[in-house]
Amino acid sequence: MRFFFTLFLCASLAHLGWTQNISNQLYYQGHQDSLYSEILGESRHLFIYLPQSTRNLKMAQTPSPVVYLLDAESKFALTTQLIKQLSFDAMPPSIIVGIKNSNRTRDLTPTHVPIDPSGFDVSQSGGGEAFLDFIEKELIPHIDRNYATSPYRTFIGHSLGGLLSGYALATRPHLFQNIISLDPTSTWDEGLMGKKLKAAEEKGILAGKGYVLAVADPDATGNPKIDSLLTTFRIPNEQIRELLTERSDMRFLYKNYPKGSHTDMVIPGTYDGLKFLFAWYADLQQELVDAADPFIGTSKTTEELIGSIKSIHQRMSEQFGYEVKPQEAMINALGYWALQSGDLERSKLFFEMNVKNYPESANVYDSMGDYFLKAENPEEAAWFFREALKRDENEETRKKLEALSDD
Repeated sequence: MRFFFTLFLCASLAHLGWTQNISNQLYYQGHQDSLYSEILGESRHLFIYLPQSTRNLKMAQTPSPVVYLLDAESKFALTTQLIKQLSFDAMPPSIIVGIKNSNRTRDLTPTHVPIDPSGFDVSQSGGGEAFLDFIEKELIPHIDRNYATSPYRTFIGHSLGGLLSGYALATRPHLFQNIISLDPTSTWDEGLMGKKLKAAEEKGILAGKGYVLAVADPDATGNPKIDSLLTTFRIPNEQIRELLTERSDMRFLYKNYPKGSHTDMVIPGTYDGLKFLFAWYADLQQELVDAADPFIGTSKTTEELIGSIKSIHQRMSEQFGYEVKPQEAMINALGYWALQSGDLERSKLFFEMNVKNYPESANVYDSMGDYFLKAENPEEAAWFFREALKRDENEETRKKLEALSDD
């Protein structure tokens, strides 16, 4: 039974996503945005991906966690596909904000280093604090104003971006709940990142945070110069691992990728990092499926089932730090499952739950209309279809209302 219910639930959620009116299908792959920064004195270009729950015009726009991603021009497409797949059950559907580079060395280095031992040009380094000011004071407010965001944020950076993300965790822990540092340049400025993390750890300001430090095999590139540089990362990375591994008040993962080069490990590091950081979410999602699965043909009442669903979402709210309501699409799927099984009472309770939680959504009224059609109450069905059309002019709903008028 569980397999078929899970399959039904996933199919229902997918169907709900694809059959609604969406004004701009470009959003499905992401779109471009830009923002002029007074702090940096330049326009910054962004890639934005919106999950189905925030771009579906018929259903309620549910606030989503936000993933901020550095090096967007090279990492946005793959990271977006990865997060879309994980969002089925391993992490919450999330808005992705990819920040394109303008001057990478300047923006991603917290301090100025006049000469880099590796021989790379770092003459313009040291703009990281200003860049983090831009993210905190301009970018995050811009995203929050223009998109259906929640205050739960994750920050992902690679190489110099990994340096900046680790530095941000240590110096601005209020900005992000989760950080992923992918093979960070942890030797920068005599191990600045590790020193800052140690100071933050001693102050106790990392409590409750999630941090993933993913590192490459320093001998994997085959390029002696690069391999030699990456080998120097090993000692400061190990020091960070030793510093944070024993902490019980934060979620920390140190992950090494044998035979994974500095670039090869980006995708597996991101995947493993997100799976680790959102393991609690995956567990609660499985509880949700398990709670909902046996409700047909069981002694559990619908009220008891709804109580279980609310309890799970209460624990989810505690993790996120804000109220999380049961997903409209999921409750809708449960309602239709009951409706198609002939259990009208259960179906009505689920649909009523959605009307209470999402009163501005056209979809919840359309579903109640379908319930009353099945219950052979055309007057009530017509009322709910009209309420749905007040919120969204949908062709399918209009046809159902006109069919009732013809009768």
